[in-house]
Amino acid sequence: MSDVLKTIPIHGKEYVEVKTRVQYFRKHYENGSIDTEHVFFDGEQIMCKTKVHVNGELVSTGMAHEIKNVSHINKTSFVEVCETSSVGRALGILGIGIESSVDTYNTINAAIKQQETTERTDSLLNYKAEQLGIQLFNAISEDDEDAIKSVVSDMRGDQDLTDKVKAGLTVEHAEYMDERKARITQERKVKAAEKHERNVVAAKNLAEKEVVDLEAPIKF
Repeated sequence: MSDVLKTIPIHGKEYVEVKTRVQYFRKHYENGSIDTEHVFFDGEQIMCKTKVHVNGELVSTGMAHEIKNVSHINKTSFVEVCETSSVGRALGILGIGIESSVDTYNTINAAIKQQETTERTDSLLNYKAEQLGIQLFNAISEDDEDAIKSVVSDMRGDQDLTDKVKAGLTVEHAEYMDERKARITQERKVKAAEKHERNVVAAKNLAEKEVVDLEAPIKF
């Protein structure tokens, strides 16, 4: 079937667009139907299932899953993308448009873009971890607390970055950071205890003052 269908090349392989598969199906299966349903939808993710019937009999099914913010297109059209991919897979399983894969153009293209995005993200993460690792190494070696605070601030909120920077430290420098963390934790506990004590004293003084005021004679 697929040898008469128009294909689109992606990374050296040929893929048939969903619209072409649908056109072929409508032309050659007059008593056929394509039905798609949302089996899961929460506003952020969707899963679709497509059933293809011919002469009232189920001949193939296809499923697809999409996440809203995984790509620029999905941010506005992840429902449509999922429905289209589901239809394409169902028709592919039926044998329509499988030049080299059941996957649709949209599915493959999205996967490639996601891989490229992941690779860029990983590359940026590694670069940032390397730069911050050097800064932290030098700061620890010079016992420069301000520089250490600066690096820690840059890592705050990014656990993957923090883990990579820590993984690059020597044993000695890692122990230094552990001891620093323990020292800061203890200092915070001491400060919290001192603040609590001051609050207790202040509350006691206020209570005593109120008692004195109540016992004072009223002047007319």
